[in-house]
Amino acid sequence: LTQQEKRVFSSHQATILLFLHGNLIPSSFIIIIHSNLSLTMTAATALSQDQLRDILSRSLSPDAAARQHAENALLASQTAPGHCITVLRLVASNEAADGPVRQAAAVHFKNMVKKGWAPNSGGPHGDDHDADAEFRKHAVPAQDRDVIKNHLVELMCTVPPQIQVQLGESISLIAASDFPSQWDNLLPDLISRLDNRDWSVVNGVLVTANSIFKRFRYVQRSDALYKDILYVLHRFQEPLTELFKAINAQLDAFTAGNNVAELRPRLAALRTICRIFYSLNYQDLPEYFEDHMEEWMAGFAKHLEYVNPHLEDNDEENEPG
Repeated sequence: LTQQEKRVFSSHQATILLFLHGNLIPSSFIIIIHSNLSLTMTAATALSQDQLRDILSRSLSPDAAARQHAENALLASQTAPGHCITVLRLVASNEAADGPVRQAAAVHFKNMVKKGWAPNSGGPHGDDHDADAEFRKHAVPAQDRDVIKNHLVELMCTVPPQIQVQLGESISLIAASDFPSQWDNLLPDLISRLDNRDWSVVNGVLVTANSIFKRFRYVQRSDALYKDILYVLHRFQEPLTELFKAINAQLDAFTAGNNVAELRPRLAALRTICRIFYSLNYQDLPEYFEDHMEEWMAGFAKHLEYVNPHLEDNDEENEPG
């Protein structure tokens, strides 16, 4: 910072820096730097969408100093009420010029969720107090959380695939702490989009569901775990089976017509469906899947025998060694 950008007030306890750099860091941000060099945010103000667009653009600059200033500005504003909502509005922007900025905004949102949605344990060798302090430094404001959860799935289904990936990961991160007890509309929102005609949406939903259900494979058995699995099964097992059967029925027609463009997204969906099936059946064989075993096993057998030279990669090495 230059002399024009800062005023320094000293005391025996702390040094107060007032950052006054125009649009980059609003002047209401006051960072108190204690003698032990720890940082405490005492006032955070949400950026306007135009300010946020400008800062995210700077974060993509090849100039390291510009990037650092932008990152500092994002860190200073991220705990302000409404900041996450402004970020998502920018992600939803359809302006062609905002392409890289939208991607940067999606990554920024995912990182905010990762660090500020739920506190992480200090671990077996860590310090829970330090983990809590780090969480409070990045915590997503409580008043923004319901708005985010009520609109995030819908937004994920309307953005380009590269942004969809970031939002899907964000949904999974939130679900790790909130689903199902604090996010009861997540599964209905996902299921309602499984019959979408846009296969990028269907595959986005399936990939997100897979990342949420994957934990069923690794969590130690408990009544709470089985309660969550039953919650998912009662809502997801039937639409998953119907989608599996529908795609299998379509494979022959698109294979006969050599319609690779239609085959690829369907095969990608089948791959993810198989992973979800594995997660839902990992702890025990649910009654529904036992009753529909013939449909599932017939589909798996078909996949094992499926060959389509139009989908083979000639550059792929199939021989070992």
